[in-house]
Amino acid sequence: MPPNSGWRQVPASAEMREHFGFPTMAHPDDARDWFEGLFGRQPFADEAVTYFRTLRLEVGTLDEPMGGGYWFGDRQLVMVRGTQDEAAVHELAHAWWERRRATERDGLMEVLRSMGAEPPAGFPRIAELAKVYCEGIKTQKDPSSPTGYWRGMLAEDNDHETFAGFCSGVMGDASQLPPQLRRFYKGFLRD
Repeated sequence: MPPNSGWRQVPASAEMREHFGFPTMAHPDDARDWFEGLFGRQPFADEAVTYFRTLRLEVGTLDEPMGGGYWFGDRQLVMVRGTQDEAAVHELAHAWWERRRATERDGLMEVLRSMGAEPPAGFPRIAELAKVYCEGIKTQKDPSSPTGYWRGMLAEDNDHETFAGFCSGVMGDASQLPPQLRRFYKGFLRD
């Protein structure tokens, strides 16, 4: 939607105020309309869209494609700052993974270890992500890390960001995921 497109504003939720500092946000119906458009633009499987429609979906502003978002599992809330598809895909991936992680997290992290040791041929974006997820980023300073830089998903044992990061890294295009990784996205992304 272009600026001043007529979307309605309501007082921001407690989460929107706390995490983004917004005093207002998009009306829930307008936010849901934007997400419905996203479901049509992105390659989500029908099963995933059905699940997403049960969630609380919030958008801070419909005027700007700002990134940033949160998944609050305890509140069944996907919240995005603006209308950037990549941020929404990432947060929806968190929502999807939440229900599967208890049984699939160890398998996902093992695939990550394997791809970090032997990058998947023919999948350059995933190979690039696997490398930094396994080795970290030496130029990304992290004073809380014993190395002084971000050490990666394996060091953090962060399956949630691994799943969401791979998904948003390829904008939900399952054809860009190697088969050993693609299986974790069954039901979430169209084949």
